[in-house]
Amino acid sequence: MGTINQFIIDGNVTKDVLLSFTSGGTPRAFYTVAVDNVFYEDGKKREKTDYIPVTTYGRQAENDAKYLKKGSAVNVMGSIRSWYNAETQCGGFNFDADSVKYHGTPHRVPPSVEAATPEDAWLRDYDAAEGSGQQPNQ
Repeated sequence: MGTINQFIIDGNVTKDVLLSFTSGGTPRAFYTVAVDNVFYEDGKKREKTDYIPVTTYGRQAENDAKYLKKGSAVNVMGSIRSWYNAETQCGGFNFDADSVKYHGTPHRVPPSVEAATPEDAWLRDYDAAEGSGQQPNQ
């Protein structure tokens, strides 16, 4: 039996893209996409928002940093990777995008923002795990 590891999300970027570089110098962009889910419970319409962390690499990462900002609508497709750092006992999932489609007019991010440093704990954990060789599990 074959396996499938693919995700498709359509939502809005929650804050401006963080652009960094891997230890090998490859551009890496990180952003979170909010996806609204509508469901019915006890006959009442309910809504819940999921926040999906997305990572892109290379030219796609550079384009994302230039053209996406908070509120931008995107469609993202890719694969999911899990990671775990035994030393800190932290783990999680990476949603690595293979394809990103921008909805509407792309936004230009000022050059001073393009070089922003990672501020999210999730991204710091990911970077630390990557440096220790504990990540990624493929």
